[in-house]
Amino acid sequence: MPVVGNRQRISRRTLARCCAWLFLLFGAATAPAADKPQRIVSINVCTDQLLLTLVERERIVSLSHLTADPYSSWVGSEADGLYANRGTAEEVIALDPDLVLAAPFGFRPTVAILKRLGYSVVELPMATNLDDIAANLRALADAVGEQARANTVIAKFDAEIEHQAYRDAGPRPLFVSYEADGWMTGSDSLVADVARTAGFEPLGERLGFSGGRRVSLEELLLLEPQLMDLGHPWDEPPALVSETMRHPAMRALIERTTLIEVPDPLWICGSVRTLEALAILRRARDDLGTAQGHLSD
Repeated sequence: MPVVGNRQRISRRTLARCCAWLFLLFGAATAPAADKPQRIVSINVCTDQLLLTLVERERIVSLSHLTADPYSSWVGSEADGLYANRGTAEEVIALDPDLVLAAPFGFRPTVAILKRLGYSVVELPMATNLDDIAANLRALADAVGEQARANTVIAKFDAEIEHQAYRDAGPRPLFVSYEADGWMTGSDSLVADVARTAGFEPLGERLGFSGGRRVSLEELLLLEPQLMDLGHPWDEPPALVSETMRHPAMRALIERTTLIEVPDPLWICGSVRTLEALAILRRARDDLGTAQGHLSD
């Protein structure tokens, strides 16, 4: 009998242990939200936008201060109530984040300090084409635990690109996105990829440069673009960068060229809202037709 009793006690103890292990195993499986970052800080205007696409506000502690700038970000009122950081290590640490989002440019000392102190930092590169936007969404989804939501967003994103893509063969009108100081992006930029997808020849492709550079007024006049996006005019005094825009030759070019207005935030960061820029260019391409204007050989 003592032996039987001892066996009963061992059996109960073993059963208790098994139950504890089962609780741990199944409890962990049914509570995935606890593994997701709950105090996310973004110190870059572009990661701000990607973050708001995938994550509910309750999990976001702070966004970059540029989110409130209408010339840099489309977020606007979506950021109301969230702390606007300026990317310093001191303020980020004070926010006690469990995930920090940054870009490979800007605030490098902050990123280095945070990594050295053991904070989780994810850096998302600047999108230079439409595929990069989907790639950044996937990378962010992995970091924040929102893979299913990202899959849905990306599927809609890709479907809209397929719908907007210009398929007709033939010469492509020249598109120029002109900044007030003459700075233009090259053939490997998001602007160029959107223009190509919409059926245009990007300026960087015509001139054969990547990255970005300033294009003189003389060069622009010789090119005779069929479509121009003049961006933000920067005409508030004393904005000297806008002097070119007031030049008589530039005014004459504007008068004989089809103009569109793509809000600057749609070009600055690659996000799902970049589809709006694509739609604007595609409508302009349809309006121009294949025969209007002086097309390149």
